Amino acid sequence: MEDEDKDFLHKLEKENIDSRDKINQLSTALSTSSYQSQEDANLIQYQIDTAEMLGKIEHFLRGEYITTDKDGNEYWAKPTIKIKEKGKKGKIIDVLDTNLILLNEYGVNAILTVIGNYIDKNTILSFYDEMRINEILADLGDELANFIYCNYEIMGMDTEFKKTRFQLLVLTILHTIESTYRRSLRGKTMEDLNSSRIFTQLDSIGNRPQALLKKKFNLLKPHTW
Repeated sequence: MEDEDKDFLHKLEKENIDSRDKINQLSTALSTSSYQSQEDANLIQYQIDTAEMLGKIEHFLRGEYITTDKDGNEYWAKPTIKIKEKGKKGKIIDVLDTNLILLNEYGVNAILTVIGNYIDKNTILSFYDEMRINEILADLGDELANFIYCNYEIMGMDTEFKKTRFQLLVLTILHTIESTYRRSLRGKTMEDLNSSRIFTQLDSIGNRPQALLKKKFNLLKPHTW
């Protein structure tokens, strides 16, 4: 084989190796971009998720609280009190303390139905000014208080002790709703999400191999593959 043919074969082999390297670089860049996109999606979902807030309200209405088991694992427990069983040898047992359970099932569902329209991702991603937020909270506070006051017995507030927690119930719900609306103050959450997405896209482009950005693909030139 002539030297000229050998040189040509060596050149083709080198270009083939370079081409494989660039394909691997491109594959890595695309994989990184896909991973970052998934990370962004997870972050957005976390920022607008309202399940935790609604869950805390529901546990509060049911009188439940966070405690730990013997292994240190946290869980929501129902309120109990210790009493002694009847008899001389009666042992101490835990029984449900219904006085600390603010509402019955009907009451819990009624409240969750109302506040579910306010503690919502659409609220978080909206644009409200300070005055409008205050107007919404004032109107909701009045209507919520009237609703509970007119239906407290059917909702499970059937003891004097439970009735003393009426204002606490309304305030707790309103403050949770307020925190949701504060995240939409002048479109703050939407602006933060857009800024984060743009930054990530620019960062992703900046991390791509420079060779992939500068060289144009040409089917007739293997060294551009």
